[in-house]
Amino acid sequence: MTRTLALPGSAFVVGLDNGRITSLRDASDDAAHRAPGDLLHAGGRLGNLAGAWRSGAESAWVPFDTADLDGVIGELPGQGIAVRYVIAPGLTVTCRILAEGPAMKLLVRISNETGHRVEFGDVALPLPVNMIHAAGQDPDGLLKHSFIAGKSSHLFWKRKDLRGPWLTMLPEAGTSLEYWDCPEDSPDLYRVYFHAARQVEAVRAAGSRWRLPASSLTIPAGESREMGVRFLFVEGDQAMRHTLADHGLLDVEVVPGMTVPVGSEVKIAFASRIPVKALRAEHPAQTRIAGATARAGRQIHALRFDRLGENQITVEQEDGGLTTLEFFVTEAVETMIAKRGAFIAAHRYRDPSKWYDGLLAEWNMESQTLLGPEAYDRITGWRIYEVTCDDPGLSKPAFLAAKNAEYPVQSEVGALDDYIEHFVWGGLQRSTRESDAYAIYGIPDWHHNRTSADPGPRGQKHYWRVYDYPHITLMYLAMYRIARDHPGIRTRLSAATYLERAHGTAMAMFVIPKAIADWDANTTGFYNELVIPDVIDALRDEGQDERADSLAAFWDHKVHHFVSAVEDLYASEYAFDSTGFESTQAFARYALDRPGRFPAAQAQAFNRRQMASNLFCRGWLQPAYYYLGSDYRAQAGDAYTLSYMAQMGGWAILDHALHDVADPRALLRLGHASALSSWALLNSGTPESGHGYWYPGPANDGGAAGGFEPAALGKTWLDQPHHHGAWYYSCEIDLGFCGGLRAARTTLVDDDIFGRIALGGELEVVGERLHVHPRDGVRRRFHARLEGARMDLEIHDGGRLSGEAPLVLGPGLDTWEAVIDHPPGPARTLRLSLASGTASPWNLSTPDGTATRHAPDKHAPGRFTIPIAANSTSTRLRARRT
Repeated sequence: MTRTLALPGSAFVVGLDNGRITSLRDASDDAAHRAPGDLLHAGGRLGNLAGAWRSGAESAWVPFDTADLDGVIGELPGQGIAVRYVIAPGLTVTCRILAEGPAMKLLVRISNETGHRVEFGDVALPLPVNMIHAAGQDPDGLLKHSFIAGKSSHLFWKRKDLRGPWLTMLPEAGTSLEYWDCPEDSPDLYRVYFHAARQVEAVRAAGSRWRLPASSLTIPAGESREMGVRFLFVEGDQAMRHTLADHGLLDVEVVPGMTVPVGSEVKIAFASRIPVKALRAEHPAQTRIAGATARAGRQIHALRFDRLGENQITVEQEDGGLTTLEFFVTEAVETMIAKRGAFIAAHRYRDPSKWYDGLLAEWNMESQTLLGPEAYDRITGWRIYEVTCDDPGLSKPAFLAAKNAEYPVQSEVGALDDYIEHFVWGGLQRSTRESDAYAIYGIPDWHHNRTSADPGPRGQKHYWRVYDYPHITLMYLAMYRIARDHPGIRTRLSAATYLERAHGTAMAMFVIPKAIADWDANTTGFYNELVIPDVIDALRDEGQDERADSLAAFWDHKVHHFVSAVEDLYASEYAFDSTGFESTQAFARYALDRPGRFPAAQAQAFNRRQMASNLFCRGWLQPAYYYLGSDYRAQAGDAYTLSYMAQMGGWAILDHALHDVADPRALLRLGHASALSSWALLNSGTPESGHGYWYPGPANDGGAAGGFEPAALGKTWLDQPHHHGAWYYSCEIDLGFCGGLRAARTTLVDDDIFGRIALGGELEVVGERLHVHPRDGVRRRFHARLEGARMDLEIHDGGRLSGEAPLVLGPGLDTWEAVIDHPPGPARTLRLSLASGTASPWNLSTPDGTATRHAPDKHAPGRFTIPIAANSTSTRLRARRT
């Protein structure tokens, strides 16, 4: 029997059929604040319960599912309905659907009238909400954000057009959620478990690494147990945080994130109506927890982890409720950068008899197998391209080059030059001696395409995938920086040649795919393409204005198109994707910095919209290391988190926070957490820790995983079985590490929750001076956002802040001094960008002279040229605002 439950004052209009909810809509009359459409998936039925029970420890589990049962429906006048199901003689489940002001409650009572004790191993609630990955072209599809880890579990669903409030689900008092899964080929789509001991035992027996605790429910004879959830509408992040705290759950803020370098200080701030009683470490002997302090209406705990890998913190509240926070502890970021570069360079093919000589290869960390065109290992079907080309194959040289532009190692630069000489030029990429010069071949590999019998775009002209071009552009630009900035490093080509190829590749991106396949480079944001303005700047620095202008014309056109015409920022090669949000911030930055060339109002509106879209598909309120700061694809937090876009989009958040908003503090916390997040996928460690948490052994130290799988069991995007955790192939993650290099910075901020902190660094207060030790891994960028003072510092041309001596800041940031590390070589200069947001000029000096100042615009970074003495490896720099 179909009916509608719409009680006066209720926030929901509930469609019912035989006691199950088949339609769920927002009852608000305010169109501007109403969630449009039906919130349930077509064919879904909310209000069922499933699980298994047994009458004794030696008895077999008996499954039940109320979806297969007819319930007895009873009316609750003015409240809703109650539906009673008999799951076995003497065992009943009663589900009450209640409309109570702003909430709709779904309350469950399990009653045992059997005359003996009954144990429930699983009790699961299906949630057939209309999620994007199942909604197809339905514009009302929702993206789920979920945190299932005990008392403070919560879920909310958002529309990608950002309209209306969020559908939110919270556990009722005394209820915890402890497990979730996604049934295959079922309209239920997603299930949460009130109890899951049986299910967790089963997945662990199948090899799952699932670590969160699970329980069973024992009901003595003649007794009942209750549990439940409530649904409500919440508008925005801050309202959601307040809702969690008001409901007695934990609203968690944490710095610097939940992927954290070993030994670094971690601060957790809890807000809740029910205070935190205690924190318990999974590894107490290797975890230092300081006493709680109070600030900004929160309880703040400081801790340090000394054990690499996953670390759980159990939070107990005064009502006895338990919530598990999951952290991941890495080696120092600088160590990880070095290890990853060495690993990529060491895992390559060096055989002149092979067409793939020089290939920087994929590695299976589980079996310790080197992949190649004659050894695809467990990668099958069309995905074999992963080994040589496309984003996975091209991500490794992109990161290796970018890493060596920061920290050059001669053997790694030699590996890059081998790759360029033997695999890329005249192979993967068409040379200047060929037609369509600088074109880059696509899948399955360049040798297959060059030798194809098909002369067209499916064969010999299969070089139209636009996404491939920025990675090779980045590689050449980084090689130019190595040759320019590091006189002690030998490169096979000149700096000028690398820059010429960077320019040619970037130009080809706009021209060749359009000519061959009508693929317009202006319609989609591509990862790593934000280096194109750097190529333009480098060309101008080298006096090549004509080339710079030619590339700038294409880039300007693309920025104009996005700012003024692109509506769907989630579209890519998939209908919904999170891959464009590094580019969109780069477009916004370029437009906002050039108000004479781009309409200011349009640029500002685009900037707000693209950042809102970035945040829409990013974990923020979910305190688990594989959610906080991670991008979400269409399956949200259920599959493939910590992808390359976690760090790439993290750069975007940091750039936006530092330059585009009046109050950057919340975004700075999220941006830094995002920048650290995917380093959890780097398999590195000490000998004592097994050389890596995910796949131990010296051979895997420096290997990487392409993504993280939150589900207990399933398949990765590359179609290999997973068991919860990191993949054993690196796939595209080196694109993320490229973003991690760009995002790396130390930010001193007067935070509204934690007070004065150094994100990406360590802060010491010495008298009236602030000593900041950069620990971001790159040490080239420093920002300060203090009350009444700000500063932005970036060092170029191979220089960086010392890893030993601190950056020393005077009161009000009017003075500072630093030691700049740089490569030895002849006497020369390096450039430095400095801004403080005031018109007061800076005076910079070194022991060898005064720096030369350029561009004294208070709103733009001032450029200084710093003299470097011959054969020196460091230079002390003093600055004073005059």
